[in-house]
Amino acid sequence: MYSSEMRRAAVAGTASSSIAEVAAQFGVSPSSLRRWMLRSDLEDRPRSGRPQIQSTADQVVEALVSTAGARISGKDYSTRALAEATGLSQSIVSRAMRGMTVPPDQVRGGDEITVVAGGFPLVIIGIRTADPRGGDAGDETAGDGSSGDGGSSAVSARRVQRRIAGIVAALRSAGVKHWPQRFDSEHRQTDASAMLELLQAGGRRERFLVFDPHKETSGGVAESQDTAESAAIAVHRDFAEFLDAAKSALATCRDVPGSLLDMLAARVRHGFEGVMWKEASHNDAQRSSISSDSMEISSWLPKETRSITEHLAIALREEIIDSGYEPGDRINPRLLSRRMQVPRSSVDAALRRMVDDKLLDGSRGGTRIPLITTLDVLDLYAGRMAVGEVLLRSLALRPKRYFVPVQLALRQVEASAATKSGIDVEDADLHFQQELARASGLRQSTRAFEALTLRLRLFISVLQLDYSPASDRILIDDRAIFKALSLGDADTAVSAWRGKVDNAVRHMAGLFARRRFDQDLWAQLTRSG
Repeated sequence: MYSSEMRRAAVAGTASSSIAEVAAQFGVSPSSLRRWMLRSDLEDRPRSGRPQIQSTADQVVEALVSTAGARISGKDYSTRALAEATGLSQSIVSRAMRGMTVPPDQVRGGDEITVVAGGFPLVIIGIRTADPRGGDAGDETAGDGSSGDGGSSAVSARRVQRRIAGIVAALRSAGVKHWPQRFDSEHRQTDASAMLELLQAGGRRERFLVFDPHKETSGGVAESQDTAESAAIAVHRDFAEFLDAAKSALATCRDVPGSLLDMLAARVRHGFEGVMWKEASHNDAQRSSISSDSMEISSWLPKETRSITEHLAIALREEIIDSGYEPGDRINPRLLSRRMQVPRSSVDAALRRMVDDKLLDGSRGGTRIPLITTLDVLDLYAGRMAVGEVLLRSLALRPKRYFVPVQLALRQVEASAATKSGIDVEDADLHFQQELARASGLRQSTRAFEALTLRLRLFISVLQLDYSPASDRILIDDRAIFKALSLGDADTAVSAWRGKVDNAVRHMAGLFARRRFDQDLWAQLTRSG
């Protein structure tokens, strides 16, 4: 395999020597050298044939685990469940999980996580070393609810393993590894000085791991200040080294708090910006630990989890945005397969499914981006309004323990609305709606609502909708829906939902300048009994 540097050197050599001479000098055939001379890009190209399955599987599993939050230690995120959800083999999923955590024999609990902070250009993890005298170890364990029997024994190694994987997956999925390539002045969103103050406030039993690619902190890699009054600080410039150190340090902890995992899951979509988790009170930690692993809490998850085809359909939506597809454009499955690094057969299956679900147009030969009309918009939103009303009425009757994931999703909407980013607000709002559906307990209606959400995402990407001007309105509506459901008031929740959908359909239909919004048809489609 010839490197890109070697190809460039060979092509440059033809400026002063003949093709035959340069080919002999570099040990290549003249025909290969001629092909290189005709190429504008001499970087490595993807190899033909079957792509690396494990690397693709790592990314799929990583994406699922990064947003699991405290649920990562439940049965819904076992390797078997993840294999069923993705269509991958359990052995491939197991290898992906092992790459994000440590072996069970390295889990030797006792320490405590005290702080996790993140935001370009720093990530900080603080850990308090267990008291060697063991004076308060038992009390702390019992107080944070980590032990099921109320004693001082640590939680299972498997639980800690999975929760370490949740933190590692969040760091990877958020793109922290790309921070060294960022321009410092253009990407700062977090006050680094506030995070550096955490290091100065550390005690003698506290140690910190710091990812600092832009040298915000002083000193070199793994600098220790182990004195009687200051904490030990290990600074890492390389992301891979930081992850290895973080996994080893977390393995010394008796548990990873569920509230921390939930916060990281919520901040993945924001590139790990604004993370500031500090050790909570014992009561708060106990509630988080008890609720996060409850079998009843996890039972609201749909049994029919996403297949690999559905994941590809979602990825295709992102590809549409990146490639600038417009209504009527034909999709090339071969190029799509190469760009997404998945087998052609998987892409073909995903495209066929999207055609069957009316997400794409297959009526004119091949697969095309659909031509969206005002009638399509009215049809889509009328369906979402009707199905959503059924889901909300069911959710209003359910016990409040099922509202935990919905409340977490609402917090994401609140955080996104504050950024005034249209893409973030749109994603957070649709995620909130999906959590409402999943918490309803109506599995078939939830699946129907998810199918409508996929169609809506496609419409939004093709029409290039910007939701940033409506971020405040979206947040107000979502809060009103959640408040009404929390009080068991289904009628008020449905009324807020209908108003929310009415605003959305008018916003989308307004993009069709040459077509008038059909007020009468919309009223007939959504008329309540």
